[in-house]
Amino acid sequence: MKQLRNSGKKPRTGRERFGGIGIHLGKKTVVGEKLDSGVTVSEIVKYTLYAVLGLALLIFETSFFSRIRAFDSTPDVMIIAALSIGFYENEKAGAIFGASFGFLSGIIGGMGISILPLAYMLVGYFCGVVTADYYRRSIPLFIILDLSACAVRMLTTLISVAFTWTTVDITVVFPQVLLPEFFSTLITSPVPALLFLPVCKIFGDLDDEKND
Repeated sequence: MKQLRNSGKKPRTGRERFGGIGIHLGKKTVVGEKLDSGVTVSEIVKYTLYAVLGLALLIFETSFFSRIRAFDSTPDVMIIAALSIGFYENEKAGAIFGASFGFLSGIIGGMGISILPLAYMLVGYFCGVVTADYYRRSIPLFIILDLSACAVRMLTTLISVAFTWTTVDITVVFPQVLLPEFFSTLITSPVPALLFLPVCKIFGDLDDEKND
């Protein structure tokens, strides 16, 4: 999958479509056409869909996963959402969505101001850098990044515990808090990855055709 770039080609009009998909305004196809800012309509639609799906996932996390708890712990699917955006797109998108998801997750989850936006932003940015500049996107690479994101989430929980608990016994915190959260997040990580995948495939194909 190619990294997204704005094409210098002349926008297609009439009945031409990118990948067989077009959004028509009158007689003009505007999917893939650049706006004055250089951003294409397809990019606006794509990132809007990512945002809507991210909000739905956040609501799902705070409602369903807070009641159906694997390993007696609520999984953090939003950090995997930030990972997925960076993995599918680029470091900038991963960082922006990571910071946004982290902020909303803290507010909706009742945590208020926390280090989640910073942690999510770093995860999204790092995954975008790795996949854009160093390695091809693949399932093994996603698994490695997934394990790393779960470890980052475990570290943020440890920091939160250190600042909020009066006494911290690592022999209690590690097996009863950190490990359950790690494994619950790990086993639910396919949910955000598969949720964002169709958007990536559809609009990635559009962008690939634009760049041919």
